[in-house]
Amino acid sequence: MNQQLFLLRGSPVKSLVGALLACAAALTLSACTQMPTQVIEGPVNTATDALVLPNDALNPAWHAVNIRFKTPTTYSTSSAAGEPCIRATADGAWSLWVATVPSQFAQASKLTWRWHVPALVAEAEAATPGKDDSAVRVVIAFKGDRTKLDAAERATMSMAKAIGGNELPFAAIQYVWDAKASTESIYPNANTTRIKKLVARSGAEGLGNWQSFSRDVRADFRRAFPGEEPGEIESVGLMTDTDSLGGKTEACYADVVLR
Repeated sequence: MNQQLFLLRGSPVKSLVGALLACAAALTLSACTQMPTQVIEGPVNTATDALVLPNDALNPAWHAVNIRFKTPTTYSTSSAAGEPCIRATADGAWSLWVATVPSQFAQASKLTWRWHVPALVAEAEAATPGKDDSAVRVVIAFKGDRTKLDAAERATMSMAKAIGGNELPFAAIQYVWDAKASTESIYPNANTTRIKKLVARSGAEGLGNWQSFSRDVRADFRRAFPGEEPGEIESVGLMTDTDSLGGKTEACYADVVLR
């Protein structure tokens, strides 16, 4: 995430800035956010026993997660190549579009989705802190026993809740498309070990066309967090961001299904 606020290190607000940075950089699906008073669970397709999230940004199954002091990404109902989708447009922006997972799918393992990306963010690198913007991310958050985390992680979570009024997720995986990193590479967030980026696609091939993905999120969790077993799934999110490098990017998301 953006490191510009570190320029204030010598000022009297150093401790507050540090707290805000830890909160903002560690944030994935909550904390330091403006949340709706009611979160609507996504629709369930009883014929396939799957959580099928709508390709409609205005559907109440989705809600925004924004960080204070950052320009939010815009999520709108749109289409790409003639197919309905949720379009994300970021101009020096950061925010997520999130769906809460109903309890009957909390133990699900298979996540499928499609995305349509005209271009990747210039100079972005998933492996490099401060340059890890991404045209597309699909984010899945897990619940867990926070008392098992080390003191530093618990302190980060406590500060995030104190500032933003909401809990950080226990753990999260962000599936990203990166220009340089190898497919299946996993990278940590710069400020917390509880958020991992997994490269689902690499390079420029496929840009401008719909791409389909299917992931075993529980197997991915075990790779991303060695020695841990995944808990219940809390939420699924979409995230397009350019807050670190600036500039504008856009992408479309469709057919997000958890089963």
